[in-house]
Amino acid sequence: MCFYIILGKRQVKKMLRFELKKVFCKFKNRMAVVLLLLILAAVSMLTMNRVEYVDSEGNHISGMMGARSLRAEKQKWKGEITEDVLEAVVRENEVINSSPEALSDDISEQNKAYARKQGISDIAELINNAFSAWRDYDYFTVDHVSQEEAKSVYERRVSNLKQYLDSGEETFTDAQKDYLTKQYEDLQTPFYYDYTDGWSALLQNISTFILVLALIIGFLVSGIFSSEFQTKADAIFFSARLGRNRAVLSKMGAGFLITTFFYFVFVLLYTAVVLAALGADGANCPIQMDMWRCVYNITFLQAYLLIVAGGYVGTLFAATLSMLASALTRSTATAIIVPFIVLCAFPFLSRVITLPGICSFFPDQLLEIYITLKDFVLVELGGRIVNVIGILIPAYALACLLLEPILYRIYKKAQVS
Repeated sequence: MCFYIILGKRQVKKMLRFELKKVFCKFKNRMAVVLLLLILAAVSMLTMNRVEYVDSEGNHISGMMGARSLRAEKQKWKGEITEDVLEAVVRENEVINSSPEALSDDISEQNKAYARKQGISDIAELINNAFSAWRDYDYFTVDHVSQEEAKSVYERRVSNLKQYLDSGEETFTDAQKDYLTKQYEDLQTPFYYDYTDGWSALLQNISTFILVLALIIGFLVSGIFSSEFQTKADAIFFSARLGRNRAVLSKMGAGFLITTFFYFVFVLLYTAVVLAALGADGANCPIQMDMWRCVYNITFLQAYLLIVAGGYVGTLFAATLSMLASALTRSTATAIIVPFIVLCAFPFLSRVITLPGICSFFPDQLLEIYITLKDFVLVELGGRIVNVIGILIPAYALACLLLEPILYRIYKKAQVS
C-alpha cells in the first residue's frame, strides 16, 4: 500500500500486478504456496495435540475433544486467585492425594487421581513455582506446602527474585536489579484465572511456524530482482521508459506486498485454527500464569501481539536482505540462501560463540520473542533500563526502511549484461 501511495498512478498499479504475476506464474513458487498450506495443517495438528485431558477412567484424550473437557474442568476455578482460593487448592490437593487412587501403585489408578487435579493444576503450578528453588523446580512442591504458606505466593515471587539477585549467580548492575524488582512489584495481583491452554499451546509453537513462513516468503521474493538477468530480458527492462525508476519501485512494492500478505494471512489462519479448536479463553490473563518469572507485565493476548510483531519485522528484514542479494548478485539461488543464513545460521552461532550480549541482538531473535519473554535480557540506553524486545523490533523496523533506498539505488544503477 505504501508503494502505491508513493507512486499513485494507474500505470504503476499495472506494473505492480505484472510483477506479482511473474512471481506466481512460476511452478516452483506455486508449489511453495502449496507446501506452506501443508505445513500450516501439520503444525496446527501438532499444536492442537499439545492440549491433553485425562478422563475419570484414566484415559488420555488430546486435541479438540480433550481441550473441551479440560476447559470445563478449569473454568470451575475461574476468577481471581485470592488467598482463599490458594488455600482451597492446597486443601483440594491434599484430599486427592489421600484418595485410594492416588495411594495405589497402579498407574491407571494414579491417572484417575490425576484426572481430579486437572481443574486446579494451573494454580497448583503457581504454588510449585513460588516454593521451588530458583533453579530447582519441583513438581511435587505443592504436596508439602501448608494452606497458610500458600497465601504468600505473590510475596514469594518478589522475595525469590531479590534472593536470586543478591546470590551473585548472575551479574546485574544496581540499576538493573532495581528495574527487575520494580517490574515484579508492579505486577497486578491477585491474578485473574481462566482456562488458558489454547493460548499457551499457540504461543509455544507459533515461533516455529513463523520461521518456516519466513523462509518460504524469502524463497518467493528471491527471484524478483534477478529474474530479468536470468531470462536475458535486462536490456529491454532497463531501456524501457520507466525501467530505471517506476519499474524498480514496482518490484520493491511486489516484494513488500508478498511478504506482508503471506505473513499475516498465514499467521492469522494458524491462530484461528488453533484457537477455534482449543479455545480462546484467558486472553486477558497475565502471561505469568504460563511464564512465572517473566518480567513483562502483559497478558497472553499482548504477548501474542508482541510475538507476531517481532516475527513480521524479522520476516520483512530477511525478505529485504534476500531481495538485496538478488539485486547485487543477480542470482536467485544466492538470494534464497540469505534468509536461511540470517534466521537459521545465527542461532547456531549463538550456541558456539561466547558473546551472549551480541547474540541477543541477532535478527533471528525477532522470531524468538516467546523465549525472550522468559529471560532477563536488559539493556541500558540513555540512562534507562529497557528490555531487549523494546530495542529489537523498532531497530530492525528502521533497518528495513533504510535498506529500501539502498535496494532501489543498486538495481536502478545495474549495468546491462
